Amino acid sequence: MAQILVVEDNDLNLKLMKDILESQGYEVETAKDGQEGYDKATEKDYSLILLDIQMPVVSGYDFLKMYKKETPIIVVSACAMDEEIKKTKELGCADYITKPIKLNEFLTTIKKYL
Repeated sequence: MAQILVVEDNDLNLKLMKDILESQGYEVETAKDGQEGYDKATEKDYSLILLDIQMPVVSGYDFLKMYKKETPIIVVSACAMDEEIKKTKELGCADYITKPIKLNEFLTTIKKYL
């Protein structure tokens, strides 16, 4: 059973992703800011991390800079600018999904890394 950590500060987006993933049979844990996400990600091994970029306390960029495990990270963000995507990939994220999420693209991308 794949365990996924969703790090997202927007309650609606967090609930949407959690509900979609759980409906597909994944175990999902959540974090509401980058620091909480980082703490959970370093304490436990996840199959995959979904990470927002613009968050309070610790941004997604800082999370990517600090996180050193081999777990694939997919950034899920409304920032769809090429330079943003390039920056996250340079910092080690495996893939990038833009918001609002498109269900088929979202699930296909996730399955690619599990």
